[in-house]
Amino acid sequence: MAEKSDIDTELLQQYLDTLGAEGIQATLTTFDGIIQSYAKLLHQAAKERNEDELRKQAHKVKGACSSVGLTALSKTMERVEKEDWEWPVAERLLIEWADAVIPHRQQIDAWLAKHH
Repeated sequence: MAEKSDIDTELLQQYLDTLGAEGIQATLTTFDGIIQSYAKLLHQAAKERNEDELRKQAHKVKGACSSVGLTALSKTMERVEKEDWEWPVAERLLIEWADAVIPHRQQIDAWLAKHH
């Protein structure tokens, strides 16, 4: 099932057990707010072709995604952060990441709706 590879349901279950549904929702609301500003910084670094800044921002985004169980999004940012790439590859990865944020967040919401 795609859900298993895109989101970390074990982490989400741990959060549910310790924080409860309201705690997870608060965490996700915070994530939703900061990820927008992080995405702008990623876009700006790519627009300026500033590789060091792009890798630095990718590191932050990777951590934010990982902290809420967005495994696939975190892995995409890890590639931007650590791998050798040419700009067209980095730009493609950023587009793939941006296109996946909402559907993957919806997977978390759907998972939470089923499990609490």
